[in-house]
Amino acid sequence: MSGFGRPRRFGVCAASVAAVAMASAMSACSLLPGGSSDDSSAPRNVSTYDEAQDAKAKAPAAAVQDARSGGTLHVLSSATPHTFDPTRVYHLDTLAIMRMVTRGLTQTKYVKGKPVLVPDLATDLGRPNADFTRWEFTLRDGVKYEDGSPVKAADVAYAIKRQLAQDELSGGPTYGLDYYLGGDSYKGPYKSGDDFEGVDTPDEKTVVVKMRKPFPSMRYYTSLPTFTPIPKAKDTRDDYGNHPLATGPYKFGSYDPGKKLVLVKNPEWDPKTDPNRHQYVDQMVFDFGLDTNEVQRRVIADKAEDQTALTYADILASNYDEIRGTDARRRLVTGPSPCSNYMWMDTRKIPLEVRRAVARAWPLTSENRAGGEIPGLTWRPATTIMPSATPGWQDFDVIGNKGEGDGDPAAAKKLLTDAGQLGFELSFYYSSDDELEAKIAAVRKKALTRAGFTVKTMAAPSSLARDLSDDSIRPANLRQGSWCMDWASGDSVLPAILDGKKADLPGAPVPSFLDVSAVNDEIDRISDLPAQKALTAWGQLDKTIMEKYLPAVPLGEGGTTVLHGSRVGNVIIDSVGGMPDFSQVYVR
Repeated sequence: MSGFGRPRRFGVCAASVAAVAMASAMSACSLLPGGSSDDSSAPRNVSTYDEAQDAKAKAPAAAVQDARSGGTLHVLSSATPHTFDPTRVYHLDTLAIMRMVTRGLTQTKYVKGKPVLVPDLATDLGRPNADFTRWEFTLRDGVKYEDGSPVKAADVAYAIKRQLAQDELSGGPTYGLDYYLGGDSYKGPYKSGDDFEGVDTPDEKTVVVKMRKPFPSMRYYTSLPTFTPIPKAKDTRDDYGNHPLATGPYKFGSYDPGKKLVLVKNPEWDPKTDPNRHQYVDQMVFDFGLDTNEVQRRVIADKAEDQTALTYADILASNYDEIRGTDARRRLVTGPSPCSNYMWMDTRKIPLEVRRAVARAWPLTSENRAGGEIPGLTWRPATTIMPSATPGWQDFDVIGNKGEGDGDPAAAKKLLTDAGQLGFELSFYYSSDDELEAKIAAVRKKALTRAGFTVKTMAAPSSLARDLSDDSIRPANLRQGSWCMDWASGDSVLPAILDGKKADLPGAPVPSFLDVSAVNDEIDRISDLPAQKALTAWGQLDKTIMEKYLPAVPLGEGGTTVLHGSRVGNVIIDSVGGMPDFSQVYVR
């Protein structure tokens, strides 16, 4: 999944906490650096634990201690979502919001601070065959849409077919292209009709998904909103994201795209069908496109309506310094995040030797200072594409900067000169109405110019930032982004963002546009391996890609910080989603 905000198709970061499903017990795994309240830098430490699963988790969820019902939660965001279509949402913030509105087949619940995969719309975690090429799910009784109509298996099947309509619904997860039987040829219901061999519905409660190769991680994939049921008759295509049909505890009350979303209680949601979510607040009001510093200053001040507000952008260093030792510091919740950040280089336009020069010149220290990052809390160095918490991750440093520092402009200029590319033009977009983005853009332009590049910065409003990032034909040859593991395995990283067979798809799912048969073939080979054997192979492929092709400059891993008002209770960070779990929050 993608990040958000100031680099989110990337913006926050670190590594997801759902574990890869192993070929037998489907448990296992290593994961995220734990949250911390101090600022000490922890550059490469990886903690491990066993990922739990509870296929028999009971509904309703146990009440949150001291929780109250009623009131309005105000969510203040500097990010600007570009869609709420459940097939297309794939940024941390929109995923977190949609988990309140829509329901997948499975979901993550936190038990004593640890993530546990539990059923959602399904009665269990899915029933695979011996080689994980067939998965069967049974829907719960009593689940309804916001209009009172019942959820049917055919609606889940239609949602699965919709995932493959890449020409019309770009930007969402693309695992179906890789795994579903027929997923490499079926073009979605709009172009290919309803006849898709990858999914069957033997009755109104049963969904059977068939694969053309083993997919042991399927039960994690089904936790994403892209599996929320959508009745074919209610699919309004381009307009569906303006009011997706709710199955969760909240539904759209009103939506002003790019500016404000109001969620209100969904009276048709039955807590007896949901082992995790709650419905404490009367409504949630999301304001988008706000200034990061202004929002944080408001929540720190804790006045009037802002006492019932929270914001999830990385806390700025200046504001963090100010709240040390104050009551506001106790209102800052910190934890891990599932993302790594990158500057992707368009390999169609930038030759390899020039890419090496870009990497040598990159001003990591200065851009982090300009962006208000806090080492050890909101930022940690990275030298790889796979997050360091990925099982099978290998520690290597192809660029030779240890993931930090301000680059070596003299060495970069020599590389350009030797390649006959002195003055090579680099171009990138930045959000002109975001003060921090403008500062970072200026730092980058200065450093790259010193290294012998010609640099073209292109200003655009933040409301267009995600669309520009997702557009493969825009003139920029540098694209900032992040990738957040959907589950803890290399098969939710490298195939998703570096399989060249998807390089020309709408939505730029391969942001470097790297399309090399040796890489594509190796991705296919590793995908066919047993899960345990694949772990090491993904790490080796990561190293090979960086050594031979260098499609990106790793910008760092990070953490999640949520600052909230004094009347907001039970703020829990979803370490799988890198966001607050809105389903657990209440207002005093």
